[in-house]
Amino acid sequence: MKQVKTIPIDQLKPGMFIVGMDQPWYRTPFLLHKRLIRHQHDIDLLRQHGIREVKIDPAQGHDLEPGQPGDTAPPAHTQETVTAPQANHQIESPPPEKTPQNHEREPVRAAQPPLTQESTPLPSHAQEQAAAAQETYREATCSMERMFEALETGLVPQTETVRTVVTNVLARVLENRTSMLSLLSLQKMKRFDRTLASHTLDVCTLSLIVAHDYGVPEKDLEVLGAGALLHDIGYVRLPRNLYRKSLDLTEEERAMMQQHPALGLAILRDAQENRDAVVQIVAEHHECSNGTGFPHKLRGENLSVLGQLVSLVDVYDGLVSRRGGRPAMLPHDAIRHLFHLGDTGLYAKNMIQTMIGTLGVYPISSLVLLNTGEQAVVVEMNPTQRLKPVIKVITGPQGESYLPPVRVDLGALGEGEKARTITKVLDPLHERVNVAMFLDDVQEEAA
Repeated sequence: MKQVKTIPIDQLKPGMFIVGMDQPWYRTPFLLHKRLIRHQHDIDLLRQHGIREVKIDPAQGHDLEPGQPGDTAPPAHTQETVTAPQANHQIESPPPEKTPQNHEREPVRAAQPPLTQESTPLPSHAQEQAAAAQETYREATCSMERMFEALETGLVPQTETVRTVVTNVLARVLENRTSMLSLLSLQKMKRFDRTLASHTLDVCTLSLIVAHDYGVPEKDLEVLGAGALLHDIGYVRLPRNLYRKSLDLTEEERAMMQQHPALGLAILRDAQENRDAVVQIVAEHHECSNGTGFPHKLRGENLSVLGQLVSLVDVYDGLVSRRGGRPAMLPHDAIRHLFHLGDTGLYAKNMIQTMIGTLGVYPISSLVLLNTGEQAVVVEMNPTQRLKPVIKVITGPQGESYLPPVRVDLGALGEGEKARTITKVLDPLHERVNVAMFLDDVQEEAA
């Protein structure tokens, strides 16, 4: 078994996975000291901040070359990679929902499920990636909360803070998108009301995932993430209750709310943020392809692709988040709403198709009814079969609980087995199911 090694910075190479440094995290540009080194630039940045030694874990990245001083030269490590879905993939419309048979739910009792598909435990490497994603999200949340607190006092956003958050979130998105999507769903269910900081971080994370699937070059993802983090900063110059009030705005309040893109641009100028893409995202994130958006009613040919991506994700995040006492929409219903946006021309259809392909017809956290009468929670997308996600089967046909829940890949059907299929999306409130605890299991398995 390979062990963690301490090496001088001169021996650090792209592809190695560092788990420690000789400087505390607050003296470095990184929120986390556990990260994959992807580029020579990362190593140069470490040197610039006075780091002379690092610890690497050969089990998660490349090892030292055989024969280097102080090294026992274990066998070379082959790094696992995750293949991303193709850009602009086509998806099917959500299938019509079948009306299930009414079952009288008996008192809950433990039972073993009659499996038709093989139970698929969470792989150990996925557990490690989920734990890293969880830590990244926690650190990024703290950084964004501090940044917005500073903004409210009149300070301007620090470029280094934004860059660090984007760099770390992007690294996790590229390594394991599923962990980040699961985290977003879990945090929304645990959060009583969204804040500006949590909203912008969630929009940033999902925008990076969707943009990657849409085919945005990796070199443009950092600036996209920065624009997404800053898209709503203009709200800090408006009355605080205006952001929380999502329904029944007066005409005066609506006019005031629609000033926040312009106010955001003013803050960017004060911060000397002059990257065109960031400025466009902040200016255009409420514009629509058909010219019905605000503040300038721009049309498709005059809008930036990155601005429209952030705008679309912003709409979706608003639908699935609690805000100002308004309950969150079920993710599956929000997906149907996205289809409608494409039909009405508010956003380009190929962009909406990509986003729905990213989230799945049955997004993570959906509570579903199976053709067997069982209930299950969607915990992971299936990149090649969007209608057949990975689920946790939680109850039997008569309402009996499966303890523990059984993880099943609906796309993996053994020879001669009868397939489970999804027939209907259920409302967790009506079914009295705490979906978060089953997503929490995924994160706890990773902790």
